[in-house]
Parts: sequence; C-alpha cells; structure tokens
Amino acid sequence: MSRMIQSCGALLVLSADLGQVLQASDNLAEVAGVSPDTALAHGPGKVLGHALWQRLGRELQGRARLAAAVVMSRRVAGQVRRLQVDLHRQGERVFVEIEPLHASSNKRRLLATVSGWLVQLAAADHPDQLLETLVEGVQSITGHDRVLVASFDAEGHGAVVAESVAAKVPSLMGMRFPASDFPPQMREVFERQAVRSVPDVEAASVPLRPRRDPLTGAPVDLSAALLRGLSSAQRQYLRAMQVRAVLTVAMQGDAGLWGLLICHGMAAHPTSPLARDAVVSLVQMTTQRLFLLKARREARYLEEVRDSRELLGRTAQELPEPVQLLDRHGGEWRALFRAQGVALIMPSLDGGEGTLPAHESLARLVARLNDQHCHQAPWTSHTLAEEALAGGLDLGEACGLMAVPFPIDGTQRGWLLLFRGEQRETHAWAGMPRSGREAMAPTTQPLLGQLFEQWREEVRGRSAPWERIERLAAMDLAEDLGVMAAAQQIHRLYADLRREREALAEANRRLERLAHYDPLTQSWNRYSIERALDTEIGAAERYGRPLAVLLFDLDHFKQINDQYGHEMGDRVLTELAAAVEGRLRGSDFLGRWGGEEFVVVASHCGLESGLGLAERLRAHVAALSVPGLSRRITISIGVATWQPGDTRKSLLARADAAMYRAKHGGRNRVES
Repeated sequence: MSRMIQSCGALLVLSADLGQVLQASDNLAEVAGVSPDTALAHGPGKVLGHALWQRLGRELQGRARLAAAVVMSRRVAGQVRRLQVDLHRQGERVFVEIEPLHASSNKRRLLATVSGWLVQLAAADHPDQLLETLVEGVQSITGHDRVLVASFDAEGHGAVVAESVAAKVPSLMGMRFPASDFPPQMREVFERQAVRSVPDVEAASVPLRPRRDPLTGAPVDLSAALLRGLSSAQRQYLRAMQVRAVLTVAMQGDAGLWGLLICHGMAAHPTSPLARDAVVSLVQMTTQRLFLLKARREARYLEEVRDSRELLGRTAQELPEPVQLLDRHGGEWRALFRAQGVALIMPSLDGGEGTLPAHESLARLVARLNDQHCHQAPWTSHTLAEEALAGGLDLGEACGLMAVPFPIDGTQRGWLLLFRGEQRETHAWAGMPRSGREAMAPTTQPLLGQLFEQWREEVRGRSAPWERIERLAAMDLAEDLGVMAAAQQIHRLYADLRREREALAEANRRLERLAHYDPLTQSWNRYSIERALDTEIGAAERYGRPLAVLLFDLDHFKQINDQYGHEMGDRVLTELAAAVEGRLRGSDFLGRWGGEEFVVVASHCGLESGLGLAERLRAHVAALSVPGLSRRITISIGVATWQPGDTRKSLLARADAAMYRAKHGGRNRVES
C-alpha cells in the first residue's frame, strides 16, 4: 500500500472535526502556496481560507464526502491559481485533495461535448453499441491514446469488450487478463474510490509530513484517495504494458464491480478534474443504461417463459404423460434455455427430447441428485465432466447441466434436466500465470513486452454458463410441472381409491394445498394471490373501498445464496414469510410472487395506511435474526393503491416501479 501521493496535487489529512491538520503533503506550497509547516501549525483555514473552510465543514457534516468538489483561487508563486478541492472521510480522518485547474479548461465547451455524448448513449439500444459509444466519447474528451472497457466474469478474469485506439497504438480488443491482475483488495479500493488517475507513471511520488499520523503513530491509509501514489508493483505493471498515463473509472453493478473503463496514455497525459468528472458522468450514464438494457432483455425472456407456462397450463387440464408434455413443449423449452436436450424424470415415469446421455447414466445421475442435492434451487454446472456428481458417468456430448427439482408429494421429487453441449472458444490471454501455461501455446509475437506475452487457450469441455434469469425461469417452469405431476398422481389415486373416502379426502386436500400454497414458504402461491387481488379490485370498483398492494423483494438475496448456500437461502425465505405473515391483519393476504419477491394485498387500506403497514413490515424484517446468518436481512417495498380503471396488471406495475425506486434509492426502504 502506497504511503505517498502523486505530484499532480496536494493532500491534507484533517482530524474528524476538521479542526486540525494532522499531515500535509510536501508539495503543498507548490500546489496551494502554503508550506506544509504553516498548514500544520495554523490549521486548514490557512490553506483553504476561513470562509471556505467553515462552509466545507457544514457541507460535509453527516456525509462521507462532498456532493461535489469546489473551486477556489490562491496566489502561488506570484500568480493567481484556480484549484479544485474535494473532501471525503475515511474512518476518523478527513482527506482534503487539492488539484490545479488548467487555464485551458473550457467548462462551457466541455459541457456541450458531454451533453452530445450523453444523447448518443441514451439512444444506444444494444450493449455493444453502448460501450462503443462510451469509449469513443471518453477518448474525444480526454485525448488518451487508448480507451477500453474491461468486464469481469464469474471467476474474476477481465476481458476487453470495447475499445477505441489512436493510430499505431496496439489494440487489446478481446484480450483477457487473469484474475490475479485484479485482486480483491483492488476491487475493495474501487468500492471506496471509483476513480484512479495517474497522469505520469514516472513522476516521483510525494511523501506526507509527518510520515505517520501524530495521534495514532500509524501510517495513514491512502487507499481511498484519488491522489494516492503508485506502488512499485503497479508502476512495474504499467511499464510492462508500455503505458505512461492511466485513468480508470469503476463500473458498478448490482452484485459489485462489473467492469472498468481504462484510459491509457503512451506518454505523460494530465487529465483536468473537469474532464475527469465528465468521464465519470459518461460512465454512470452508461452503467445505468447497460443494466436497463439487460433488464429489458430479461423482461422479454420472462415474457417468453410466461407464454410457455400459459400453454402448459392449458395442457395441464388434460393431465398428459411426461412423454406427451415433451412432444408438445420440448423443442420450445430447448430454445428458451439454449439446451441441446431436455429430460423430465418422475417416479416410474420419464421422457426426453433432443440429445441426451444414455438412459442408464440419466438414472444414476438423478439418483445422485436425489441423494446429494436436498434443497429446491437448481443444481447447475457448465463444466459437467469436472463435477464429482457426474464422476464415472457416460454423459455423451453434454458439457453443461441445469437440474431443477420439483415436489410431487411430501416424499418424492421430479426433475427437469436441461443439457447443453460444448461451446468451444479461443481465449487470448495477456500475462497468464505460469500455472495455466502448460495447456497453452505462446504466439510468435510478444504483445506488450516480456511480462505480457500473448497466450492462446483453447477452451474445451465447457458449455455456455447458466444465467441467473435462466435459473429463475426454470424454477418457475418446474413449479408448474410439480403442480401437474401432483395433480396427475392424485388423479391416479382418485381412480384407484375412489371407494376409499378417507384416501380420496386426503388426496383432495393435498391437491388443494399444492394448487394454492407455495411449497417452501407456505404462503399463497402466485395463482392464489392473483385471484385474491382480482376479487379485491372487483370490490374496490363496486364499493369504492380503498385497496393497497405491497410488492417487496429481499435485498442482496443472491449474495446470501452465494455466501451461505441455497439451504440458508431457503431458510431465510421461510423465516421472512413467517415474520411478515405474523404482522398482517386478518383481512390481508401474503403471497410469494416468485423467487425472492412477495406480494401483500391489503384491503380497506389507503396510501397512508399502506405506507404505514409497509414501514412496519420493513422495520420488523430488519430486526429479524435468522439462526446461522451473521448478516441482517432487509427488504425493499413498493406500495401502490387502487385507482379507478386499474387492472391487476397496472396496479402491480406501479408497485413494481415503486419497488425498483426503493432498490435504487439504497434498499431497505419504502417507496410509493
């Protein structure tokens, strides 16, 4: 970790109350016209001016950082210099970063340029087009020789997915960088400070005076400072890439760091704070637009899945056998899930469509799944041959599997199995660690110097990974299959045991439970809550009585599943449903909408009452303790009330939009 800063700006380290300068960079006089000793002796007002110092203290109160940097003027070496000042807290210290503003900076022209690129970004309707527009726009603003976007995969490896380069500058498009180049500590730094600016890799770093925090005796942690200096390893890395200047901006997604915008200069290349802020604005717009396009794509996909489920629902009235189901819907399911084969396995009955492993291997695979996979989430792999579960089985062409269980009764499960074939790829790696070089061959031309030879890897034995939206859709489909399987089994029981009234009554009760209740949380399922909502809307139309709908989603549920496992995820959903159910009135209804989403239908409830109920539920869940889970669980709630002319779809759409605002407003909150 560097204990020095770059020479392109100056740094003050203040006490938590902003009353004392604890440390100052040695170049403070060159940047701001006040010596470090003077700042240490007379306080921050001597550097910033007392009026600005007091104003900044008020603006920072209760915040981690200023909403926006401020500009001040100071006389330095006989000339008036404009400086940009930014304040942010880190632990018990406040950092003041001071950077000169170049006289050539034309704010009006820059704003016009940025506005033009923002318009182009807003018009982009495909992720590739969006990222290409971003790198072109950033290069036009900063003038760097190379601007690229690197995205991260599930294993932490980076891949260049968009690039704009100047003439005679080597391209990195399509190049992959190992996860070791992006260690966890680097990702954590970008969580705290999204921007990394190095105008000159070879510029000497500047120490702080005194070298250690005078109150603690420890070196100051500069990881969240924009001006933090380069470590020797970072400087060596950039030299190996033949890069003299770099500007990096983090692109954050819902699950953490999605990727990086990286600007390279082959020579020293200062970037003005105004241009840097403009780049951040373009990156933020791009990130929002990128995930909006992703959400739209997923919505279209889910619409296709819903259409398939509706067709399946109409088929269910005939109680067909699995083979008949696959004859009618197998091709459609293969297309939806990009699968080469689909199998439906139930006790004493099974069927398949497409390219599948041999029947004996399928049977042994399902037996292992039943023995080793006990929860309701899908079991997935895109490297099936490497899984212990598939050891010793002849799986034919199958390289990927999503196995989705569905309950048939209290003791038996069926399985929807989706198989994918091999997806061969050639990866070009830069700086691949030696452990991976045995399976690769170097190209004849070095890429960027000795440390960055290009290595090509032929990826075999893998399928396309299973996306989260595909897993959710498969679970919904399997739920319908479970209802059908249960109905079919109960139908057989009815035919066999029609003379036995007790057995018939039990079968009917089982069917009723499966038809109306979610098997995991025991709250109403989607079908039941939709019926209840239709009834309440009808009453609201006839009698004009108020009606509120609360749609809520468990925050960071994917992280809980990833960190603690799906069994803990199932337990959290069960505990959440029980906690909410216990806080509802007798006239309110709770239903599981799907995945980690739930709906509350509150009759005789207007907007004020609905918001009050939502807030009580949010607070109750936030105080909930789940055994074995060290983190608290929270929910984001959207509230909508019935309006004349509302349908179920429009009312839920408003609740969903409100929940979306709650999510993007910080989570663990209520919106209407």
